Formats: sequence, C-alpha cells, structure tokens
Amino acid sequence: MKRVSLIAAGLLAASWMAARAEAATADGTAAPGTTTNVDTTVTPPPTTVDVNVNPPPAKPASPPSALPGTVETAPVGTATTPSGAEVPPPAPVAPANVNINVNPPTQPPPPAPVQTEVAPPPVTPVMPPARVIDANTAAIDGAVVEDVVPLQPLPPPGPRGETGVMHDTGHAGWAGRIGAGLLVGGGYEDFTNSTLRNMTGGAGTWNARAIAGTRQYIGVEGAYVGSARGIDALGVQSDAVLVSNGLEGALRVNVPLMMRRGQLLEPFGFVGLGWSHYQVTNTNVNTSDIASDDDIMSLPVGGGLEYAIGRFMADARFTYRSTYYNDLMRTGGNLNNWGVSTQVGFAF
Repeated sequence: MKRVSLIAAGLLAASWMAARAEAATADGTAAPGTTTNVDTTVTPPPTTVDVNVNPPPAKPASPPSALPGTVETAPVGTATTPSGAEVPPPAPVAPANVNINVNPPTQPPPPAPVQTEVAPPPVTPVMPPARVIDANTAAIDGAVVEDVVPLQPLPPPGPRGETGVMHDTGHAGWAGRIGAGLLVGGGYEDFTNSTLRNMTGGAGTWNARAIAGTRQYIGVEGAYVGSARGIDALGVQSDAVLVSNGLEGALRVNVPLMMRRGQLLEPFGFVGLGWSHYQVTNTNVNTSDIASDDDIMSLPVGGGLEYAIGRFMADARFTYRSTYYNDLMRTGGNLNNWGVSTQVGFAF
C-alpha cells in the first residue's frame, strides 16, 4: 500500500510540472526559475542600445486535480507532497539586464583645408584736382586769394643727356664748368656808305672764334675776322680787291636754355672792340680816290643764337660795326658795315 502511495505521489508531481511547462509555453513567457538568453545583432550606423530584458512573471499554473482520497488541497502559495510534506516554492529568478553598447571606433575627421586669405591690394584714393583761384575767380565768387610766395628759381639741369655728356666737368676743369668752345665760319658783309657801295660789291667774310662762358649768363669771346670784295674805281686795275683782316674782342650776355637730351639753346648779345687793316690788292698803280691801305678801329655790336649738343656747337649772328679813324677814302667817308655769319665748332 505504501509503495502505491509513493508511485501516485510521483505521478502527481510529474503531472503538475508538465502542466506548468505547458502553461508557460502557451502564454509565451518564461516560467519562473528559467533564464532567457538574448543574442542581439545591431547593424551600423553606430548607436548605443540599452536592452533591458525583464520577462513578466509567469502565471501560476493551476494545480492538477487531486486524486480523491490521496492529496488535500494546500493553501495558496504552498505545495505538498502526497505524504503531506510541504514543498517550498521555487526561488525567484533575478531579472536579466543586458547592456549592449554598440559604438564602433570612429575615424577622426580629415583636417580642414587651410585657407589663406590674400589681402586685397591697397586702393589709392583719387584726389580731385585742386581748384585754382585767381583774382578774377575771387572777385566773382567772393573767395579770398592768399598772397603768392615766389619760389626760388631752380638751378639749371645737369649737362647729362640721353645721348651722352654735353660737358664732362670732371675732366675738362673750369672750361667744362663754365662752357667753352672753338668755332670757325663765314658769311656776307656790305658797307653802309653809298659811295663805297657804288665802287665795291658785297664781301665774303671768314672768322675764327674762341668763346668762354656759354653756360653762364656772362661770357667773353675773341675772334679773328677777315673780308674780301672786288673794287671798281678809276685809277685801279679791274681785278683789284679790297681785303681786310682784324682782331675783335667782345663781352657776351647769354640766356642758356637746357633742353632734352642735353641740348643747349642759347640766345646771346654782344658788344666789343676791334681793329682792322684794309688794303687794295691786285693793282700796281692806284690813282683813284681810294688809298692803298688804312687801319681803323671798329666797335662790333650784335646778337645771335647758339646751339650745342654733346661736343658739337654752332651759332648764327648778325653784326654791325662802327668804324673810326677812317682814311681809306681820300674824299672822306666811313667804312661802317653790317654782316651776317654762321660758325660751327666743338665745345670743351
């Protein structure tokens, strides 16, 4: 009898356990005392996932119907064996907390490109032209005209030009600093006395000059001058010639004007003193009213224009000569004359 009771109790316990497993399976929840394993696969983008698995408590399974006469119904929350011993309830299962941190290492961002700022070019402000207020504008607009302070004249520009040196002052010494040159030339001359003009024709002239002070306001020059003209008078042969030779010195007043490329343009005037010797040549007998020779004093005065570039120098001039101690005409009369000439040469 006792063995039959133990077998019945074992079958009752197995039936009860099977009923609880079927109830847990039917509700989709885990029975108390079981552990749930969760395998979670997370696909990037990288995130942080906090998974908390707390299965709800399983509903207690209804105890199987006791066999009549073998098992008494136990109070709620207790279990008994067929022998009447109490079965302790199963221990509570702690909830499973699963913390999954899916945070794959991130690559550092590429360095930002360095942008170099280029400063804009400075802008130069454009100033409007200054308004010139003269006396007439001031009278119309009522403006005040300030006194004009005269500026000191600038020194003349240096002698260097684009094509060379006009005066090499480092090597020529004082002559290069003050300006100097040698000129030769010729021209045309005629008497102012009508009697002499009737007996003679126009004369050709020649000269050689040395000039100093061409780059200054005051200069000097010395010259050899000569002339020759035909003479047609009673008592002389038909091929007779009246020839003059002389020396002159003059004081010059210059206005030197420097131009581009080292050019010098210089108006000038002069006055001087000279001596000339006149002589009738190409005749053996002179029975006319003209003497064979005569020495006179002359006073040359005139002006001209000089031009120079580099070492080249040239000038053109007009000259009038007053004469004194005239004895060439036996009947009386002076040898005053005028002439034009041009000279070329080189500067020091």
